[in-house]
Amino acid sequence: MHERLPPPSVAPQMWETLSDAEQVFTLSMPRGWRNRAWVQNNGSLPHQLATTESPTGASTMFLGDPTIPMFVEPSTTMFGPPPGAVVRPYTSIEHFLPAHAQYRFGGLPGFRWGSMVPSPELFQRVSQTLQRSGAAQVWVTAGRLSFSFDEGPRRVQAILFGFSANLGQVCWMADVLGITTVGDPEAFVPALLEMLDSRRTNPAVLQRQLQERERSAAQHRANMAMIEQGSARLRANHQQNMATLQNMAASHQARMASLHESHEAHNAAWRNQQMVQDAAHHARMHTSTSDDSHRRFVNTITEERTVIDGAGNTYQVADGYDRYFRRRSDGAWIGTRDHRGLNDIPGVNPDDYEEVKIKL
Repeated sequence: MHERLPPPSVAPQMWETLSDAEQVFTLSMPRGWRNRAWVQNNGSLPHQLATTESPTGASTMFLGDPTIPMFVEPSTTMFGPPPGAVVRPYTSIEHFLPAHAQYRFGGLPGFRWGSMVPSPELFQRVSQTLQRSGAAQVWVTAGRLSFSFDEGPRRVQAILFGFSANLGQVCWMADVLGITTVGDPEAFVPALLEMLDSRRTNPAVLQRQLQERERSAAQHRANMAMIEQGSARLRANHQQNMATLQNMAASHQARMASLHESHEAHNAAWRNQQMVQDAAHHARMHTSTSDDSHRRFVNTITEERTVIDGAGNTYQVADGYDRYFRRRSDGAWIGTRDHRGLNDIPGVNPDDYEEVKIKL
């Protein structure tokens, strides 16, 4: 058989219809090639996979990659992603496909990048397939990437097709298909795309998938409603808390204003009291000073001194002495000069006398 494989629409006798072991899907595959079709479940996402290799082993075609999971948007994962799903923002194919090619094939000997271009033909096919399946298609991107690598002494050329599709607010998917050959991979592109077109899911299986998708969507809507209810409660609680804080702040301000007024009133009363006391003190000082000045003037005229005892009593005595002593029994006075005491005066008992201080 010639390596250049015509598509089924051109040479249907060169193709045959195969199914996976579980009868989940069917597709057309090259007659006489080494064909395999199977389903591999990756969490909640069943992968419909197929590979075919030419009799000489020089060329292969494949549909699907079981390592690509279903992706879930980060904003929808409050309750956790479904089994096998990965949380990742929607990624268009021009970013997704090179990263996937590097991950899957970048380690091959002599790996070398080719070019990355859009794929209108794959875009049209994926869009139509999603419409037939009833998916709530939001966004589809499709592209093709070429690269090459060494397989022993042979240089292998490859074309990797890929698409990413946003299926709604919850999840998005991506998948790849491709060609490797020691010849020209462009010669196999029509056959690969028509092999993809021929893939059909068993109607009963498709119905189950649609029901499961609807259950997932309903669960998502219920979860979002629960989130909205929780958000509404949080908003109400926040508003109530803010009102409580505002009331507490107003009460605190009123209490502080009352304390401030009370403090100011107390300080004002204290200042008034101090002013009254200071005025009385100044008045007493003024009166005392005036009286002392007058007394000193009188003492000068009368040649007397004013003295004061320990009890604060004042007396008028004859001037001319440095110390004065008063007898406790009868109030008699003794004056001495040069600050002499009573011990040197004959017949006088010092214990009978109290020394007073000179005031004026």
